[in-house]
Amino acid sequence: MHSRNETVRQKILRTNALMIAATLAAFLIINAVVLKIYTETVEKEWTSFVQNSLEENRGEDLLAALTPHRERLLILLAADGVLCVLSFVVISRIFAGRLSDSIREPLSVLAEGAARIRRGELEQEAQYSGMTEFESVCRAFNEMQRHILEEQEKNRRYERARTEMIAGISHDLRTPLTAIRGTLKGLIDGIVSSPEQRDRFLRTAYRRSGEMEGLLNQLFFLSKLETGNMPLSLRSVVLSELILDYTEENRAAAEQEGILLTAQIQEQVRSSRAGIDPEQFRRVLDNLLENSRKYGVKRPLHVVIGLGRDPDGLCVAFSDDGEGVDSGKLPHLFEEFYRADESRNRKEGSGLGLYIVRRLTEAMGGSVRAQSGDGFTVLLKLPVKE
Repeated sequence: MHSRNETVRQKILRTNALMIAATLAAFLIINAVVLKIYTETVEKEWTSFVQNSLEENRGEDLLAALTPHRERLLILLAADGVLCVLSFVVISRIFAGRLSDSIREPLSVLAEGAARIRRGELEQEAQYSGMTEFESVCRAFNEMQRHILEEQEKNRRYERARTEMIAGISHDLRTPLTAIRGTLKGLIDGIVSSPEQRDRFLRTAYRRSGEMEGLLNQLFFLSKLETGNMPLSLRSVVLSELILDYTEENRAAAEQEGILLTAQIQEQVRSSRAGIDPEQFRRVLDNLLENSRKYGVKRPLHVVIGLGRDPDGLCVAFSDDGEGVDSGKLPHLFEEFYRADESRNRKEGSGLGLYIVRRLTEAMGGSVRAQSGDGFTVLLKLPVKE
């Protein structure tokens, strides 16, 4: 049985101490037995013989009798030595075997765990309690196994999401493509006769082609982002000016879709600077605005880009008063290819917008999170650039 929290060094020292103690005890027992045999036989006979020889004045007989008794004494001493050596060998093998078994046990546990991993069985952990170093190794082994299991599950989710994304993108591309083909076919066949109808058909085809271009650009941008081919040009920017410019530039287009876009800048941050890439930050705002447009549902939809400050830095709050998201799904919104629910799967979208928002924000040294209450809000935290 192993003692808890015992190190390998302590185990070896304890085993050696017990082996030495057991060997000394064996030596004492063997020597005591030999001494007893000598006392009861050889010494008794020798003493009696010496006394008789001296009483009868037979000195020559005494000398003659000395040799065989000396030989018997040497035989006893030799037997004592052999027994001591044998006892040392036996005791050493016993304690060495026990020490070897105590070391082999965790190694066997780890070998069995490695075999389970090769078979793909990652649920069962390596169970060992004993020497501290091996306990640490087994804990590290279990952590590695849990990490592999988590990565496998993550990869399964990723592949499932990728498959769904490909199917969704195929649908999203097919819908405008079919509309464009139908429009062009109507124009070719002369179904549309009036200039007004022809103009409406052409505008519809143009809008649909723009949707296709936007989706393909999103995929192309994601590819560059994932492969590290999207360098950022970070510089000090007055963030309030960028947000106000963005709001002015997009207000008219947003109003045509029933979206009222405004900005709210706190006075104390009007001159605050952030170290960002202005072009990519505009892409972040584009993706957030597109997300509100797709999933806000209600019209008119009020979208507010707020800028404030907290101890962690500048805080950009992109809020709409549309439909919110279940709190349990908020942590997953920024995962690649994630869509919040089945109803969103029936809407256009690839599940890439918020993922790109997170990647770009983190690349610029910030963080992002979502919250839902009276609508939906994405909070961006950016470091202040003095």
